Amino acid sequence: MFTPATLAIIILVLAIISFLAEKIPVNLTIMLSLIVLVLTGLVTPKEAIAGFSSTTILMLIGVMIVGSALFETGVCDQIAEVVTRYAKTERKMMMAILVMASLMSAAVSNSGTVAVFIPIILGICSTAHYSHSKLLMCAFLGSMCGGRLTLVGDAAINVLIGDQIIKLGYPFGFFEISKIGLPLTLIMLVYMYFIGYRFLPDIPMKGFDDALFKAKNKQDVPKWKKNASILIMLVMFLGMIFEKQTGIPSYMVAIIGAVADVCCGIFTEKQAYQLVSIKTVILLGGITPLATALKKTGAAQQIADLLITLIGGSTNVYFITVVIFLLTTIMTQFMSNVVTVTLLMPIVISVAHSIGVIPSALVMVLGIASTMSILSPIACPPANLIYSYGGYKFSDYFKSNIGLCLVFLVTCIVLIPLIWPFYR
Repeated sequence: MFTPATLAIIILVLAIISFLAEKIPVNLTIMLSLIVLVLTGLVTPKEAIAGFSSTTILMLIGVMIVGSALFETGVCDQIAEVVTRYAKTERKMMMAILVMASLMSAAVSNSGTVAVFIPIILGICSTAHYSHSKLLMCAFLGSMCGGRLTLVGDAAINVLIGDQIIKLGYPFGFFEISKIGLPLTLIMLVYMYFIGYRFLPDIPMKGFDDALFKAKNKQDVPKWKKNASILIMLVMFLGMIFEKQTGIPSYMVAIIGAVADVCCGIFTEKQAYQLVSIKTVILLGGITPLATALKKTGAAQQIADLLITLIGGSTNVYFITVVIFLLTTIMTQFMSNVVTVTLLMPIVISVAHSIGVIPSALVMVLGIASTMSILSPIACPPANLIYSYGGYKFSDYFKSNIGLCLVFLVTCIVLIPLIWPFYR
């Protein structure tokens, strides 16, 4: 008989094989995995449906409606005209989106950033005929990198890392993460401009059930509706940025914005419902129980313990850096980066103490590697968000982003010792 941990790993491996083989629709694989997890007792029925009530899904619904209002009123067309005036080629447009998404993600959550860009990109591509799959992937990559520009970017991870470093007796200010986040973002931009753009998937724009993203005449839209859609979007941005000050969660701000768009008559209730991809909701909600099972059964801890085994008593800090980076990168493809960092943090600190290395340096390696959840659409909500809208295959994430992961690995090996020395 298999132990619960072994069974959870087997289900994970079979799901990944199914994703890669693409013989069975991804969402069907997810639902089958969900059923097996419940039948085997690895998760309870309550845990199985918990993911479908996640705040990320609620944020997606709200932000998609608010963002789509800009398209419905013709504001996106005007944005497209302005942007294409300066970004006259597809590659320049990619770079513009990478920069804008990086900057936005420094203040707004990664998921919120990507959700905002989805309708805007679809609107631009319907008029400018750029590849929507390339631009959506750029928005995703920009949001992931930008989350390391400030402490509030990818707040959960950044605060987790910062708190741990402070507990270790080292300072960690608001822009401490920027010391590595800014160079990484700049390197990402250079890599994508000269090399990375070649590997982005080019998928025909088709398969949308709604007609909201098809080009149509919006000349007759009243000016007040255009102004209202812009105002609602700006208020939503401010609400997300100042979430802590107002006490209103980002997902609630997004829902309020969506309701405002319907109340203003920009969308009918039926149109608002059509804007949310059911495939994306299933992917977001259905993948959560698998991560729960990995953590609950101890399978995730077993994977984390591999770190000690792989290091094998080595005292070479650069070898250890590579092992930490690679293992974190692998783990974060299948479970949230918060869970990954939480599991590996004490192990990394213990290893650092055992070889006489300042722990903060290796903790930062762990934090940066957790950003590399860009090789699959499984565990990373922003990756989930673009999946159905981009028309991607599971393998598209790996093919387009593995190069960036390797670049980040080399960058960590070179820069982190310079910013946070390994030794006193």
